[in-house]
Amino acid sequence: MIKRITLLLITSVLFLSSCKDENYVGETADFGTAKYYKPFLFVKSDTVVLSKTLNYDFNDYAVEQKSFAKIKWVDENKKPIQNKNIRFFVNGVQSDSNEFEISSKVNKGQLELGIQMLPDFPKGYTSGFLSISNHQLDVVNNLDLGSASEDRIFKWEATHKVVMNPLKKGLMWVGILILALLSVWFLVLRNMLHPKFKRGKIQILSPYFGGVSFNQNTKLIVFTSTIKKQSAFNRIFTGKIIYEVNPIYSNDIILRPGRANKIKIKLPVGVTIKPAVANLDKFSEYTIMLNKNIIKIQYS
Repeated sequence: MIKRITLLLITSVLFLSSCKDENYVGETADFGTAKYYKPFLFVKSDTVVLSKTLNYDFNDYAVEQKSFAKIKWVDENKKPIQNKNIRFFVNGVQSDSNEFEISSKVNKGQLELGIQMLPDFPKGYTSGFLSISNHQLDVVNNLDLGSASEDRIFKWEATHKVVMNPLKKGLMWVGILILALLSVWFLVLRNMLHPKFKRGKIQILSPYFGGVSFNQNTKLIVFTSTIKKQSAFNRIFTGKIIYEVNPIYSNDIILRPGRANKIKIKLPVGVTIKPAVANLDKFSEYTIMLNKNIIKIQYS
């Protein structure tokens, strides 16, 4: 009986599929997808190592003969892979020559095979083979090395995917959300919660001559005795407040937008207006009794 030196190789996950290379009928191991994103601000991406476990099993005669097998990472043309932007690892150590050895000193064992695609490696699908480069074997899996011209024992596949930096993506979505909220606020809610005047003017006829002009961005008119300032943030997000300052306004008189081009007037306690109204009509004249001062105004 002729003894044959055999080696059985099995990866942790195998996907059996047809291969474009009609001369190759072996097994295919998919290492998965490596995702990479370009640096943005303080967030950078590490290039991950895709890995699979390769289990091996020498028969007793191979152990007796102290057999070994050298296996090389090759491309689809069976040539050593020269691209410097892809690296190969065995048990976490980079294979500088893209080659590793399996020895029968341990008849059963496993190796952790890894593939690392650097940022400049082309995006998309890539593949290659594990090929026997030197050996003291007769059979690997079902491949008779003595009679077969095929020395490729596994096909490996991997995908390199470039995605958006998560910080950049997060900031983009936050920006979109803020823009959407601002649009809703300025187009819908702002004028609903803070109604505005239509274009017009309050003329002060007595005891001094003056006037307050307002437009569609004005939400409030205040007659007051002290200088007041509205913050820029409040003015932008709610509307403009116009202050008419004069010592005669010992108590604030407040005008707000009303319906149908009218103006609501809020008077301090004890202050009267003639004619007695709660809303000022356009092109009408009114007299306000504020303490001992008689103030005449006209809305136009």
